Amino acid sequence: MHRRVAVAFMVAVCASLWGVSALALTGDGVAATVPQFEQVASLVGPAPPTRQVHLVVFLGYPNQAAVDNFTNAVNNPGSPMYGAFLTPSQFDASFGPSGHTYSTVEYVLTGAGMRVVQSYANHKVIDVVATVAQADALFDTVIDEYSYQNVIYYANSVPALVPNALKGVVMAVSGFNNFAHKFATPLTALPGPSGFGPLDIETAYNEPIHVRPLVNGAGATLAVETVYDYNDSDLAGYWNAYGVKHGGYVQRVFVGDPVNQGLPAPGQNDETTLDVEQTTSNAPGANALVYEGADPLNSTFDDVYEQTVLDPRVDVVSTSWGSCEAGADPNEVAADNDLFEQGAAEGQTRFAASGDNGSKDCGTNNPPDGLPGEPNPTNVDFPASSPWIAAAGGTTLSLKPDRAIRAETGWSGSGGGVSAFFSVPAYQADVTTLANPNYRNVPDVALDADPNTPYALYYFGTWALPVGGTSAVAPNLAALYSQIDGYYGRRLGLAQTGLYWGFVAHTYPGRAWHDIVSGSNGDFQDHVGYDNVTGVGSLNGNAYMMQIPRTHHKTPL
Repeated sequence: MHRRVAVAFMVAVCASLWGVSALALTGDGVAATVPQFEQVASLVGPAPPTRQVHLVVFLGYPNQAAVDNFTNAVNNPGSPMYGAFLTPSQFDASFGPSGHTYSTVEYVLTGAGMRVVQSYANHKVIDVVATVAQADALFDTVIDEYSYQNVIYYANSVPALVPNALKGVVMAVSGFNNFAHKFATPLTALPGPSGFGPLDIETAYNEPIHVRPLVNGAGATLAVETVYDYNDSDLAGYWNAYGVKHGGYVQRVFVGDPVNQGLPAPGQNDETTLDVEQTTSNAPGANALVYEGADPLNSTFDDVYEQTVLDPRVDVVSTSWGSCEAGADPNEVAADNDLFEQGAAEGQTRFAASGDNGSKDCGTNNPPDGLPGEPNPTNVDFPASSPWIAAAGGTTLSLKPDRAIRAETGWSGSGGGVSAFFSVPAYQADVTTLANPNYRNVPDVALDADPNTPYALYYFGTWALPVGGTSAVAPNLAALYSQIDGYYGRRLGLAQTGLYWGFVAHTYPGRAWHDIVSGSNGDFQDHVGYDNVTGVGSLNGNAYMMQIPRTHHKTPL
């Protein structure tokens, strides 16, 4: 009770400290737009009316401005509230939808014949199972079946609408389609480790663990947001090969799909294996929670995001999954962004891969993600484009025999550009070299990602083809921040607070940043200062750790 009053007071006095970071994605009465893939798919006919679908229903915040003001203030070194992060329960009590509102939404959903399969403590999300007929009726849509590349999917052929009884309360609903975008990449067995290992990365970027071996992430807990599983024997084999002495626990948290509507392909756990090997080896003292979705559907990831935000153990988060903004549903983007904002209000530090297709994130091999008549536009990746997530870009890295950096340039595949959804956040306000000063620019930071200067991967009991991509950068940055959290013994919130601090303090690049001045990702070039290929550049990890602004309040790990 006292905490709620205090938070309300702090919001009032700090409302003008930082502007709202996210472009207003207000509810327009649309629950879900029509998926882009229908442009190139063939209509088969109506989906069976008795077929079950899993829908994720998002409620909006009663006072979005208050949430924005508070979250900006606790992540702003210029605010007296800097570092006064909330627990998940405190956030819900201060900003979440009321229990009465939540119950009303459940009442409408169950009254339409739907079955609630998961409810959440923050009153933000409700998972239901419905038949196609029930979903069509309540949301005034039509779910049909489509054929694309010899696979049958279902999807809404007209926008799904928020029913009148829920307007102004429900902001988005996902799950009206089961089109999955990510597929496995064939890997080739190699006789031994090939590519960079933990010591290479820790030394090249002078990470705290390299300078002070006891600064290994102990005390921090990181979460990997992914789908599919990994083999314990692969993780142990990787640790053994590189002499990693892991002291924290590694636990799986399964996020299921109640109707198994996804279409997983065998061998798709290479991404999860890479993420878990990288995070646990570069922050061997940290605890790791692997949030594993049952399939790569957007609705499944919505549940993964919700669960990591609500887990009070989670300090740092990494995700290597995403898709281009052009193919995204703006309603779902706004809803997911709300969850990431709650994480930032709790002091979580999040990283997401910025994409591997350069400035044209949709990729030429995936036309359903593009725009009408423009299958591969200049575009950025979500969730990396969220202002509450640090976008992890990529470089091409060459090392000397002693593992020091010989040369580092921008990688051609590094996802970067300008968001179409989000306005420029306050932490980029002092940057004079943004490609567009009015909108969110990505990436924020970069590490090695070029497949030609790759990372080693131990997969299914053998050394697979070494891998690259920004999928390897996000987990390594999460490991770095686990080291930093452990060193300070507290949560630090948005990574961007530290990443852009050199522009505020006029110390950039100094010793803490490696300004990447050569390279291109297509539409953007590396140059002096921030750029849309590698962001602020790569990091001298230990020097960077020492320049991060100290929080005024201590939220322990």
